[in-house]
Amino acid sequence: MPDQPQAARKTLEERNQMDDLQRLRHSCAHVMATAILKIWPDAQFAYGPPIDHEVYGFYYDLDMRHRITPDDFAAIEEEMRKVVKENQPFERVALSRHEAVELARSGRLGALVARPEPSKFKLDLLDAIPEGEEISVFKNGDFWDLCAGPHVARTGNCKAFKVMSVASAFYKGDANNPQLQRLYGTCFKNKAALDEHLERVEQAKQRDHRKLGKELELFKIDEQVGQGLVLWLPNGAIVRNELQKFIS
Repeated sequence: MPDQPQAARKTLEERNQMDDLQRLRHSCAHVMATAILKIWPDAQFAYGPPIDHEVYGFYYDLDMRHRITPDDFAAIEEEMRKVVKENQPFERVALSRHEAVELARSGRLGALVARPEPSKFKLDLLDAIPEGEEISVFKNGDFWDLCAGPHVARTGNCKAFKVMSVASAFYKGDANNPQLQRLYGTCFKNKAALDEHLERVEQAKQRDHRKLGKELELFKIDEQVGQGLVLWLPNGAIVRNELQKFIS
């Protein structure tokens, strides 16, 4: 799995400079969150940014009782397709700090309805917004999220997407904070571009040295011996020796 990217909070200038693809992927993260809540209503969401990465286009960090696995991806994508088909508008609503805090305390931010548990991560993120900076919520359907934007006009723009991977990540990238689930996805302007990207990703997997090393019996990696430590097998030792002869 590629290194996990950690997105920092964007400045107003950076948000204004987001290109069409970044806006699309940001919006698709909201579509994915909406779908997750339809399946697991207890999900608590933290960050959901677009990212510049060779494999992934966005992620959303979340906390809930259910542990997402790749077996869940098809169900999540099915719910996402429903949200896309509904062609929900993305609506921006400016709020006072007090209004935003009250919504978070009611559990309404990052959710489809008000809930008994407050939106704990949204409350923390509100604290990080500088005084004087405008606070806004973006709505699509019943999903309300603390978000500065920008977004595309409607969920119907997010047709060409794929849920890619799930991992663990500390909240705000700090090991002293709770460990969350991070669900990665990507989105493109059309299916042809998505298919081309997925083909490149698959080809890269086939060329991965860890996969080739195992298939060709060149080496093995035993985490009990040492993380990332290569143990050469006979085939690998032959290749290594021949390379050393060639270099010398």
